[in-house]
Amino acid sequence: MSIQITDPRLVRRLQYLARREQREPQEIIADAVAFYEAQPEPKSFLLAIADLGASNQGNIAGRDEEILAAEVQPLSGWGPDSDASSA
Repeated sequence: MSIQITDPRLVRRLQYLARREQREPQEIIADAVAFYEAQPEPKSFLLAIADLGASNQGNIAGRDEEILAAEVQPLSGWGPDSDASSA
């Protein structure tokens, strides 16, 4: 197989790396390909954003009101237990 690199900047970078490491340009390319192949497969965009809210805790949706009541500091008059007469 023969590959021609048409980007002159990329050719100069490759030549620089080859000279610096005293190796052939094809060795530099082979290492770059091997490094690329060793990287984990990227997730699809939708799967990646779906993981943003992952908590590894089951049944969070069923406890939403309990969680809100414990976490939110409501203003006076918020919620069913508020004292309407103090307003």
